[in-house]
Formats: sequence, structure tokens, C-alpha cells
Amino acid sequence: MKYIGSYILLQGLLRQLDLDVQRMEAGKQTYEKKYVDVVPILCNILETYEPNNRNHTIHFEAEIRNTIVFGDKDKLSQVFNNLISNAIKYSPEGGNIFVTIYEKGSNLKIAIKDEGLGIPADSLDKLFTEFYRVDNSNRRKIGGTGLGLAIVKEIVKAHDGDISIQSVTKEGSIFTVSFPLVSGITENTKEMRSEPVPDQTGKVNVIIVEDDISHANLLLTELEENSFYVKVFSNGETALAAVKADQPDVIVLDIMLGENAMNGWDFIKQVKEIEELKTIPIFISSALDDKEKGKALGANEYLIKPNRPSKLSKIIFQTLLLQDRTGQIHIPSE
Repeated sequence: MKYIGSYILLQGLLRQLDLDVQRMEAGKQTYEKKYVDVVPILCNILETYEPNNRNHTIHFEAEIRNTIVFGDKDKLSQVFNNLISNAIKYSPEGGNIFVTIYEKGSNLKIAIKDEGLGIPADSLDKLFTEFYRVDNSNRRKIGGTGLGLAIVKEIVKAHDGDISIQSVTKEGSIFTVSFPLVSGITENTKEMRSEPVPDQTGKVNVIIVEDDISHANLLLTELEENSFYVKVFSNGETALAAVKADQPDVIVLDIMLGENAMNGWDFIKQVKEIEELKTIPIFISSALDDKEKGKALGANEYLIKPNRPSKLSKIIFQTLLLQDRTGQIHIPSE
């Protein structure tokens, strides 16, 4: 029965692919554009891939606060899903997958980087052509139709965007999608996160360091609904650089940040060694229960994962209301 189910699923995917190609060729792709936030779209996609790809480590970073574009949510999801799927598929030996959102000029950029097979230089200019497949024995073993990237480019163009690629054979590829940034959106705009007004006083800047994409997204949503500014990082090294540059009001930190990476304890030590950073309150959100180590670092609360995001926002508010907030460290959970 499982083969029948797989066959039916495959037939459905092929019919959808054929329909997309027909619409593309006829110039009849339809789009329902609204103001949408690309962060939840990406998080939802990454959550579906993460548990099934034990050989791959997925890193997600949003380096800017405003991640709103004017687009079709389903079509954007199709673009990101294709590129992330390819990054995993063409990294058969495993490795790191990096998904990074950043701003350049007036554009929002989403870069998807892998450490896989790479693409020969003479194939790069043909890559977005319909039915084109790289003539490489390793890639032929993996399979594919040669249609996905052509459809991706068509969707990106329909959003006044652009897509580019950098690749080195046997080292990996970076696909970068670019869309016009949207600014001046009101709080009542549909299908978007509640964005604080940048020049309004009294807002709290928060950096989240969390490699669990699902939990990071929950914290992000909760804090932004309470009008915090939030940046999310999945590894300690990049987050530390951001802390040095931004000097946020609060850091929300996981302790276990993946193998062969800076862990939360090392992150805290480095922050505390820097004079202008050592007074920043740090809220530890981790499944690791190490009360003694927390005490040694100055922790005064122990709340261990899984925790309610709403409780974290309340603790942050309570802490910042205190006159003396010199380098307090909290370990949330519950």
C-alpha cells in the first residue's frame, strides 16, 4: 500500500509541476499579493526538514528587524522550499545549511548556502533554463526534472526580485534571492508581524541566540507582539558579533547550540569580559538544568525548558523595571 500512496503523491506533484510550467509559458501565473513576513514562512519550511535530515545542520539567522515583502505567501514558500530542498539534496554527504536574511541597499536578501557538490562555472548561466540539468555524474545519480529553478526565477521576477548564484565545485553553492524592502507599513496591515516604529522611544532591543528554529520562532512572535525589537541568531559566534555591534538591552540565550560550536556558557563568559557589554541582562532558555553553574555566573531564577514564551516576556519587563540591572542572568523554563 505504501508504494501506491507514494505513486499517487508523485503523480500529484507531477501534475502540479506540469500546471506551473503551462502557466509560466502562457504568462498566466496568478498571484495573490499581500504584505507578508518571510521569517515565519522560512521557519515553517525549515521545521519540516530539520527532523528528517540528521546528516545536515541547519542554521537560520535574521540579521534585520524588517523582513516584510509584498508578495504571494504560497509562491514565496514555493521558492524557498525549492532552494532549501536543493541545498539538502545536493549535499549528499551532509554538512551545514545556512539560511540568512539581511538587508542590502533597499532590498531584502535571503541567502541559502550549502557545503555540497557545487556547480561547474560553465553551467551557471544556464541553470535557470527550463529542463536544463548540470552534466555531472554525481548529480545525475540524485535525479530531478530541471524545471524547479526555472519556476523559481519566474516567481522571483513576478515579485520584482532577483536571484543569483555563487558556486565552487566540491565546495558548495549560495543561492541569493532579493526582494524590494517594504517600509512604512501600519500596525493594521494584514499578514505581517507587529513591527515597532524605529524612532519611537522606550522600545527594548533583544537578541535571541537559539538553534531550535521552532522555539526561536515562538519567542520571536511573543516578544514582537509586546513591541520588542528582535534579532534571531542560531550560532554563538555570529550572535556575539551582533551583540558587540548593537549592544542590545537584553540577550535570550540557549546553552546547547550544536556540536563543534560556541556553547552558551562560553558566550556568556565572552560577553562578561567586555566592559560595555557586561551589564546586559541575559535570560537563559535551555533544556539543560545546571543550577550550580548558573549561580556561579550570577543567576537569580531557574526556569527550564519547555517554557511559556509569555512568561519570558513578563520576566524581561520585570527585570528592566528594576533600577539595578547590572548583568543579571536568568535561566527560564517551566
